[in-house]
Amino acid sequence: MSAWRRKALELFYDIRHSFTHGDENIYSVIFELRERVIISHKNNNSEDLDKIYDYAEWCFNQYRRSHYLHNAICVGFYEHLVDDEITLKAIPYRVKPYIFEDVKTLFEWMLRKKDGVYKQLVEEYNNINKTNFIN
Repeated sequence: MSAWRRKALELFYDIRHSFTHGDENIYSVIFELRERVIISHKNNNSEDLDKIYDYAEWCFNQYRRSHYLHNAICVGFYEHLVDDEITLKAIPYRVKPYIFEDVKTLFEWMLRKKDGVYKQLVEEYNNINKTNFIN
């Protein structure tokens, strides 16, 4: 069993049907988590949010072992955090600075048609995390 599948099974047993048949890929989990993160934010389910963001961080940190996992979580999960207002507002609190630095260009691209939103995100992120990212 692949490491990403084993880790997902450990954290998200309740959605195992979406990624344990063998022919799925990491995007099967990521798609489920993109929906789940919004619901968990709306329900203020911090335990589930911790699991989701921890899994995303784990995938992100696999860049030395698997560029595939790293890329998948960046384009399949992180860049879509700006799609919904509730996850957009959570980015400064939930995405660690070293990850934000790597995916901020994805945020910028996704927000390119929303005037001023990317700039506001970076400013808010900097204020909360005491960082100095340039928008």
